[in-house]
Amino acid sequence: MKIDLASCIVTGGSFLRLRVENAMENYHAASVDYFEMILSKRKEAFCDSACGFLLLDSLLQKNKIARSELIITVDEHNRPHVSVQGLDFSISHSEGCAICALAIGNSTEDVIIGCDVQRIRDYSPEKMSELSKAFMNDDELEEFKRSNHDPERFFTAWTHREAYVKRAGSDIFDTLKTANLNGEFFIDGEIYLCGERYRYSINRPQLTEEELSEIEEKQ
Repeated sequence: MKIDLASCIVTGGSFLRLRVENAMENYHAASVDYFEMILSKRKEAFCDSACGFLLLDSLLQKNKIARSELIITVDEHNRPHVSVQGLDFSISHSEGCAICALAIGNSTEDVIIGCDVQRIRDYSPEKMSELSKAFMNDDELEEFKRSNHDPERFFTAWTHREAYVKRAGSDIFDTLKTANLNGEFFIDGEIYLCGERYRYSINRPQLTEEELSEIEEKQ
């Protein structure tokens, strides 16, 4: 499986709506509901979604995927799905940064992913302790306490949870804290934009034997 990632600064302006409207003409007509959902948003919510989609659009072109054959739909949990086998994507945004992860493989079941990005804030230990109760289970809370409220652990745990929920397509309020992440595989990284630092995580299927072999050969 191949995962491609793109990020950008979230911008605004009338040109942004025009870019989305022009791009939608390249997609299958059955994707209209997805585009109407983006275009119906207002202010910051529109800018976030529009920039995320334009990242997706650029990744699809970069990887030579025929957009005219692509149908994008959204389920009851607002998780997008694509009609092409062996293709999936996930979009996230946080306070000025948008990212899109595109997964390409042999079958849809093998490429389902979720991604999340969070701006790294300068939280106090007390603030992190309070917020962590919303997404860490008891074991994780204890480990976080023993780490002396390490910010890296805090933001990684946060993005892991959100990425997992987006991959699973679950209701975030029902599963954010209760999800079992044992055995889950994540790709973690950081993005630096305009003096801000962002942590991102991509939740992906377990490595295949072929991928494991490729890693071993490179070591």
